Amino acid sequence: MKALITSLALLFALPSLDASAQADARRPHGPPPGQQMPRPHGPPQHSGTQVVVDRSELTDRLERLERQLAEAEQRMNRQERNKFRKAKELLDSVQDLVRQAPPLAVVLPPPAPMPMPPPPPVVRPISDHELRRISESISRQSFAEDKMRVLVSAAQHHHFLVSQVGQLLGHFQFSQDKLTVVRTLRPYILDPQNGHLLYSYFSFSSDKKKLDDILSRR
Repeated sequence: MKALITSLALLFALPSLDASAQADARRPHGPPPGQQMPRPHGPPQHSGTQVVVDRSELTDRLERLERQLAEAEQRMNRQERNKFRKAKELLDSVQDLVRQAPPLAVVLPPPAPMPMPPPPPVVRPISDHELRRISESISRQSFAEDKMRVLVSAAQHHHFLVSQVGQLLGHFQFSQDKLTVVRTLRPYILDPQNGHLLYSYFSFSSDKKKLDDILSRR
């Protein structure tokens, strides 16, 4: 309290408050009796940096400050009290500003709801009709190279089950070509865990081992 009184004494030693503070002190606080404070339209305009404080905590601190100043006022002479009242009027204006400040929810619009992410695309295996069309196109080719060209073109637009890959393997005679077919279609196979169903299209264990290696890759 001794330090507070010393600080107030220094404050009251000044000739007067600055013009801005005096103008704030003379400005009426709140509406006339019987009238309500009009609500502002649109967000308030601020020239400084805006911060968020707890209204209850700030009001409590201002009230404690007001009580301490009231106690200090009892120890002042008449001239000091006249100057002190001007400072107290400025403190009252701050309290009014805190009481009248709108809640943050009024000033800031509620956040827009986050849009739901689109559902992942549904990946389906090629239809039986499309598979027959591809098989017919492959059958019309005489050489393995041309058959493979048709297969590569079709694979870019479809997904396959292992059983459907087996139907396409029937168009190729040599194991090396069949392994190439599986290697080409591997990125589009939906159930590589069923790769054992293709064993019957290969005669040698070494080819079956290569088949497993191809299907195990991602």
